[in-house]
Amino acid sequence: MTEPGFSGKRVLVAGASEGVGRETALLFAAEGATVLAVARNTVRLDALKAEADGKVVAIAGDLTDEDFVDHLAAETGHVDVLVNIAGRTAHAPFLDSDPKIWRAAWELNVFALLRLSQAIARGMVTRKQGHIINVSSVLARQVYPLTMFYAATKHATAALTRGMRLELAEHGVRVTEIAPGLLDTGLMAQADHPMVVQAYAKREADRLPAAEVARAILYAAGTEPDTAPELIALNPHGQL
Repeated sequence: MTEPGFSGKRVLVAGASEGVGRETALLFAAEGATVLAVARNTVRLDALKAEADGKVVAIAGDLTDEDFVDHLAAETGHVDVLVNIAGRTAHAPFLDSDPKIWRAAWELNVFALLRLSQAIARGMVTRKQGHIINVSSVLARQVYPLTMFYAATKHATAALTRGMRLELAEHGVRVTEIAPGLLDTGLMAQADHPMVVQAYAKREADRLPAAEVARAILYAAGTEPDTAPELIALNPHGQL
């Protein structure tokens, strides 16, 4: 019997307690990886760990806390694959938007991703190998009504991913962007403005399963070291 494809590998999934992050953690665990699952929700992390039959190491903490990120990078040590999925929406009409939500979205979607990637990439560069996978959105390249600020954070994610790829390639570190369309996860439940709720309620049928995005992440991570998957975009078949 052959060993699973990621046997012996250490995969850190940031934002692993639900949705795409949870599915990603389970897939890597099933493929033999040691999965370091990071999120704030301890109850969901414990449930994930139980479902993965102990193949997941649950690490609870706030990725917007710089001290936690420093501690996380120091304690996890060797990481072969970093998957940045943690994020929050900021959907609302521009004139009704709350600047506190803008700040919270920027801190998690952009600054936390950048901070964690830098901390983990330093070890990858020392070892001359590693893979960083950042989950953005189709909104990294376009903007729809009610999505302006969330789209801005995802545009930033795309730019950061491109910049990391350019600077880390010579050190043997690969960087990939995964850009999904509208998902069937609970992410949109964060948006409570009536206009947003009404707009997205009409699109319940046109949503991408979280498991499909997780499969794309696993595919990217499983490509040969001399292959550089730069961008994988996924949409529900009916999404325009």
